[in-house]
Amino acid sequence: MAVSVFSVIRKIEDLLMEEPEVLKGIREDFDRMGSALRSMKSFLIGIGLRENKFTIRFWVAEIKDVVDDAEDVIHTFLRKTTVCFLEERWIIRKTKSKISEIIDKITYLTRKLEEIGVEESIGGESQRQQLSHYYHPIVGMDDQIADLVSTLLQDYRDFRVISICGMVGSGKTTLAKAVYNHKQVRYNFVGHAWVYVSYPWKRNKIWEDICYGLGIFGVKDSKYSDEELAKKLYKFLKDNKCIVVLDDIRTVEVWDSIKPAFPVNCETQSLSKILITSSNWELSAHAARVGYLYDMKMLTYKQSINILRNIAFSETDSGEKLAVEILGYCCRLPSAIVVMGGILATKRSTEEWEMLLNHVKSNLSSISLPAILALAYDDLPYHLKPCFLYLSQFPEGYMISIGKLIQLWVAEGILSNDKGESIEDIAESYIIELAKRCMVQVGEGEVNMKFKTCYLHDVYKDLCLSKASQEEFALIPENPFSLPYMMVSRRVRRVAMHEYIPIQNLKLTSLLFFNKLYPEEPSISISLQETAEIYLREDKRWISRLWILFKLMWRFRRILNYLFNNFKLLRILDLEGAEIYMEGEFLRDIGKLIRLRYLSLKGTTCFSKLSRSIGNLKRLQTLDLRMNEEFPVQIPNVICKMEMLMYLYLPMVCDSKTKLRLNTLRNLRTLENFNSKNCYVEDLGCMTNLMELGIIRFFCRDDCEVNSGSNPPVIIASEHLRSLSVSRPENIDFNLLAYLILTCVHVSELSLTCSIGEFLPACQFPYQITFMSLSETELRTDPMPTLGKLPNLKIFELQKVAFIGEEFHCSTEGFPELYSLKLSSISTMLPVGLMFITTLEELKIELMPKAFKDRLCEGDQFNKIKHVVIFQNCY
Repeated sequence: MAVSVFSVIRKIEDLLMEEPEVLKGIREDFDRMGSALRSMKSFLIGIGLRENKFTIRFWVAEIKDVVDDAEDVIHTFLRKTTVCFLEERWIIRKTKSKISEIIDKITYLTRKLEEIGVEESIGGESQRQQLSHYYHPIVGMDDQIADLVSTLLQDYRDFRVISICGMVGSGKTTLAKAVYNHKQVRYNFVGHAWVYVSYPWKRNKIWEDICYGLGIFGVKDSKYSDEELAKKLYKFLKDNKCIVVLDDIRTVEVWDSIKPAFPVNCETQSLSKILITSSNWELSAHAARVGYLYDMKMLTYKQSINILRNIAFSETDSGEKLAVEILGYCCRLPSAIVVMGGILATKRSTEEWEMLLNHVKSNLSSISLPAILALAYDDLPYHLKPCFLYLSQFPEGYMISIGKLIQLWVAEGILSNDKGESIEDIAESYIIELAKRCMVQVGEGEVNMKFKTCYLHDVYKDLCLSKASQEEFALIPENPFSLPYMMVSRRVRRVAMHEYIPIQNLKLTSLLFFNKLYPEEPSISISLQETAEIYLREDKRWISRLWILFKLMWRFRRILNYLFNNFKLLRILDLEGAEIYMEGEFLRDIGKLIRLRYLSLKGTTCFSKLSRSIGNLKRLQTLDLRMNEEFPVQIPNVICKMEMLMYLYLPMVCDSKTKLRLNTLRNLRTLENFNSKNCYVEDLGCMTNLMELGIIRFFCRDDCEVNSGSNPPVIIASEHLRSLSVSRPENIDFNLLAYLILTCVHVSELSLTCSIGEFLPACQFPYQITFMSLSETELRTDPMPTLGKLPNLKIFELQKVAFIGEEFHCSTEGFPELYSLKLSSISTMLPVGLMFITTLEELKIELMPKAFKDRLCEGDQFNKIKHVVIFQNCY
């Protein structure tokens, strides 16, 4: 319940700070309502785990009605900017009266909470935690892992499909991941792909994901028919020894539909293996008719206590007896034990453990995984609950970009930086807290030792959806039959479109798209793309397909016009998954959404130019214009009006008429796809809060005489810059690039994708660099002696023609902190002396010829480093 109160308080604070021009004599009234709500919130925080008690639930329901009324007051008041003067005065008088009623109700309800023993919480947010370790619950699974690895490595025709079957929460996915990432499996299979089977499922999407994981999915493959795609995948799996994991297949229908792309019948000569996980025993037995069925066993007591101990306490902790008693409620299910361990890990004393045990005894009437999951949610601090509920909007199995998630949280007002910390650090600390409670999983393969992705564990998905619905936090319409509920439920403010369904809730503040607007017409979408390509190349054949273009364009225009003219309260509009094809003027009314904080047109295809009305969106914090790079787009010079922008993603390709002034964007933290042809280099000096900069294609500065004896002007003035990438610049001056890197003294992440031939001396690199990626640099001299002198380098990647010399060497004193080395698509062997890097924990070999892999494994050096080698798709 505190989630809803917090949301309304943030909206009131936004009103007071950002929209003083619309308050006109009513500012004090909203201020008083905000104070009353803050007082109520502190009582709600004090409820904690007691929210499930009947008496508490009654009063919480009453509070919810008051909070909903407060939110409606805000939305009604904001609409006054579109009415006449007389109606505006009437709205103001009515708003004042309603606010007084709400404050009286809040006073009454807080008094009632005091009477039933609820105390006001003074402490505020709990102390944030650091993720000292990232826990994988595979304790006690050694025998199971060894059994499955042995089965996978057998070249028997009868073992081409291996099915792991078990009840929800039994650890199927955890076991499958441990097997998939096993060193022997990585070594013996040349291709590797992991696909989570999301629902509603689509056969071609599953096949595409497998091809993408194997590294064989090209642009033209998106135009393949199902039959063509199946043939391609079948042939590849037949000709190469690959492992494909299909996580969470639920029905026989799914398996029978996708099976034609797999060479699993006994007549083929394939050595590829398909590993599936499922809680459907009938499906597992059906699939394993041509394979091996592994039935998950219940954990022993010893395994259970080891998992709990590994998460929550050490063997010497005095709370072990309490832990054993709590363990009795976990039904020997790994997921339940992990969840309970995550709760216990946040408690700092035996007394807190006892309170938790007493709560479990009195509230868990039925010992079940859903009940334990609900307990984990109830135990969350109030500031984490909206963060967790927000994940309900993402599709099942969706890998969530933490950068994007942070921007959405910022736009929603979920994050607060009252203590002066950066919002990125605050958001990361929230994700870490959820990870320590095992409620979200953080993605592997981090840059600069920070996690880049996260996802909701499958056992939490139903809980998250249920709580989000109960709180009316968000709605994910599944079919047209959910529309009546959507129209009746005036409280729902967020909608996530996993399948396009027309909507009519005019008070929405957030709209996210995760799928095509018209997925039922793939042939039209493909034909439209081909038509657009022909049209832009001035090929007259496009006329024959003009009717397709008009048909879909008219539909898109109608949808967008409805959005822009009826959803005036939107703060978030994410069209990334909609795959919209539009002529630029389709956006001419977007300027009416003046309260937008977040706008993403990523992945859309825009012809001609964007409308100048986009300049009306002066409250934007995130603007993502990374549209289809096949078609250059003209951007009007209006972005400089968006002075609140924090995250700006420019198109990969702008047309020659685009020239943007960005010198007013002093709050900007991220700037991607910057180039000197469409922007002004000197404007970078005005961005004093810039943290990430991505330069692409063109970069030159005539007034920067880096070769002269005088002091050249600093290109980037921000002292906060941490990440710099330079990608495929055309004819970049080597001295300018060297000067740029030299002056970015605080950079810790550096990526270069450009031909430079020679390498910079170590003294020209910022000593804080912890991550470096080199691609297409065509270095003729060995870069390792130079890079080995960088004292803090932890992750280093050499990719695609980064080095064209004969061999490179590592010295005994070099790379004192190197943790991960990645070699991808390069023509040389391993660095000589690699075994001297004692800190190395992973060596990733990706997209290298099979001959390279074979030569590597035959060499003397391999035996000394094989414990850290990870092979990925070496054919």
